[in-house]
Amino acid sequence: RFREKLPSYGMRKELVNLINSSQVTVISGETGCGKTTQVTQFILDDYIERGKGSSCRIICTQPRRISAISVAERVAAERAEACGNGKSTGYQIRLE
Repeated sequence: RFREKLPSYGMRKELVNLINSSQVTVISGETGCGKTTQVTQFILDDYIERGKGSSCRIICTQPRRISAISVAERVAAERAEACGNGKSTGYQIRLE
């Protein structure tokens, strides 16, 4: 799988532990390392594994409309799910 080759994938357990043990976590990394598409999924997967998937809410902001749409569609595709309102992955564009 492509996502297993991303730098963030090898750090998933460490990242989830840091996120769970801290009130605020700042994640910094190179472009394309998986900060947006992978870390969000690590968090959701952790919630699901703990039986709390339905209470998980993750918000990821993007500066451009096309970025917001493509990120949401990519994450949904990686999860083999549909993208949209009422689904586990969706997006909201300002003023739309």
